[in-house]
Amino acid sequence: MTVSPDIQKRLLYAKYLLSRARSSQSEQGELGAAVCLLLMHDAVEMLMLAIVDHLQVPMPKKWDFMDFWAEIKKSYPEPPQRILMDSVNKMRVSLKHNGIPPNAQKVRDFLPRVETFCEDVAKGYLDGMEFSELSLADLVANDDVRNTLREAKQALTGGDKDDAFTKLRVAFDTLYREVSTEVPLISELRNRRVTGDQRFDKAVEQSVQTLNVLMLGIDPIKYRFFMSNTPSVSWTLSGLHQAVLQHSYADVHDSVFETCFDFVVEVSLKVSEVFRASSLEPLT
Repeated sequence: MTVSPDIQKRLLYAKYLLSRARSSQSEQGELGAAVCLLLMHDAVEMLMLAIVDHLQVPMPKKWDFMDFWAEIKKSYPEPPQRILMDSVNKMRVSLKHNGIPPNAQKVRDFLPRVETFCEDVAKGYLDGMEFSELSLADLVANDDVRNTLREAKQALTGGDKDDAFTKLRVAFDTLYREVSTEVPLISELRNRRVTGDQRFDKAVEQSVQTLNVLMLGIDPIKYRFFMSNTPSVSWTLSGLHQAVLQHSYADVHDSVFETCFDFVVEVSLKVSEVFRASSLEPLT
């Protein structure tokens, strides 16, 4: 049975939620672990519902998270990792319904195992689909940005990390340039001298950039991480660009690329929200 476009889109949403879970689990403290746990659970539940719909398995009107195993087993081989997912579910119930914060280390230990579960059930019940090969770039509305992100992934796979990180920066800049033409942001200095004090002008420039990303709903800490881990790119008025690499990215870990890649996808979704909001008619 061919996987429908609707099911594929829901799988992308599930994978996006997992990427957000990874981002949350890197935050210190109980709150980051709690958000990670909730996102993990939501991602798995979305994947389960997609599988149920794909297989056309009749489910009770009121069914619980753990009913997935029993209902699938009636017509297909039993899904794996029932004990693991029962532990995840119980921890989520304790958090959401009893107000008991999860153990941060246990949540961190759960995440890679939950990702493996998603890969296994997608492959087993969705015609051999490789969950890990689904690209979050497909969630990006802008064609140029989506294609550039795909090219970045291809460059990474091909071993050209300089090109991969450059394309990530180009994709982000393309988004930022697009939104700046539609949304009234604060004019940036772009390395122009204002006071003659280079350090002061640089501080003002960075402050303006931070205010702009905040207005767009972008996390400024993630923004600074992205900017410090991708090369600078200069643009002409006609839209041509040139990258300035201060160092080689050959030894940069793939996880840094993935974090930056997920950031661009997240920004793309934020930009879509901004465009929708800016298109609303003002109240009279």
